Amino acid sequence: MFKLPPYTELKADGIYRYRRRVPVKAVKELGKGFLYRNLGKTKEEVLANWSEAHKEVEGLFEQAKQGAKIEAQVFAKKGEREKVLHLVEKHYGKEASEMLSAGVVDDNLEHALMGLADDLSGSIPRKTEAMLYSGKVPEKVITMSSVIDAYYEYKTSGDKATDKRLHNRLTRVKEDLTQALGQTKIHKLPIDSISRIDANTYRDFLLTRMVPTSVQRYKNTINASFNWFVKENGLDLPSPFVFIIKDATHTKNDRLPLSQEDVSLLNDKFVGSSVDVIYKVLRDTGARVGEVAGILVGDVSLQNKTLHIKANDIRGLKTLSSERVVPLSDTALEALQALRIGKEDDQPIFDAYARGNGNTALSAILMKHLRTVITTKQKSIHSLRHKMKDDLRNTGCDSSLADAILGHTTAGVGSRYGSGYNAEVMRQALTKVW
Repeated sequence: MFKLPPYTELKADGIYRYRRRVPVKAVKELGKGFLYRNLGKTKEEVLANWSEAHKEVEGLFEQAKQGAKIEAQVFAKKGEREKVLHLVEKHYGKEASEMLSAGVVDDNLEHALMGLADDLSGSIPRKTEAMLYSGKVPEKVITMSSVIDAYYEYKTSGDKATDKRLHNRLTRVKEDLTQALGQTKIHKLPIDSISRIDANTYRDFLLTRMVPTSVQRYKNTINASFNWFVKENGLDLPSPFVFIIKDATHTKNDRLPLSQEDVSLLNDKFVGSSVDVIYKVLRDTGARVGEVAGILVGDVSLQNKTLHIKANDIRGLKTLSSERVVPLSDTALEALQALRIGKEDDQPIFDAYARGNGNTALSAILMKHLRTVITTKQKSIHSLRHKMKDDLRNTGCDSSLADAILGHTTAGVGSRYGSGYNAEVMRQALTKVW
């Protein structure tokens, strides 16, 4: 005889087994009152298998404990309607929950709901218990918060960086709405309870800490969310967020182009820096920071001396017209070639920024260098793009050709026909700037 390890018993058939009573709070999660694990017929087998059996059972207990904790947190956040539907789906399946949600409750489901109420009596709120007995749930309330959440799901693209920016913006919108109009108005009351007066209150709240142009952007986001939901659900409900914000228009002085003197200072500043190549490409093409951050080796053609700006797995493009083939100056091409050596065509040229939000990190580094020599707030690294626009204009470049070089959308039906300007025509225009 040898002393049996804890929770070990010898069955009548001569097999040792691990037997453990499930804690009361974990019974609902695990669906049973005891857990068993066979350990073998000999002392050696018991000693060899006991530790693994004990570890597995302890893990199940911990998993049940965490699962119950998470469910309690989720359950606490749900409204009465969602609580009842959640319980019904968990115990009887999705079809039963959907039937109750639609108000289709036959005798079988009615009896099942009453039985569930009896089983859970004392462990759920009385109001939730009463709803189970009644076989009815309140009508679903569409709140402004739920509209914004639904809009996010609709707009999600799968691009991590883009989706994160959208999530952050919509989260900020909900927080501002809640501060301005209150928790109840945004998270509990239906959207048709929000009036034009409420929208004006929200606008005035934002104007206390934002410039009008920023308020306009936030307003446009809410308006888009509201109108999308109304259209999707066939509702006849005008948006209360349609209003004009005084002085919310952009002017040519909001962002200033860089002067030639500024560029000379930046040329000296960026020489030898980790972002010197990127700076040269931005300066000589007028491309956006995000466009350059995500270029691949194969996007650069040594033969044609061009850069093909197109969407890839690293980043998308701002508009359809953003995809273009841009001529490269000899300076920019030489700098890029040094970083292409030893890489395959599908590899990024700038490894440090070939990731989600890499363009944000790159912009921050570029601005850190720029601010050491240029302190005017209206001038930024994006001002290189404004400078290129001005330089092209001042050398007599046609506006539609300048738009093609910079990837701007050109108005008019004619702009959508044909393959656009070829690289040689673009090079002639850019050479005058270089």
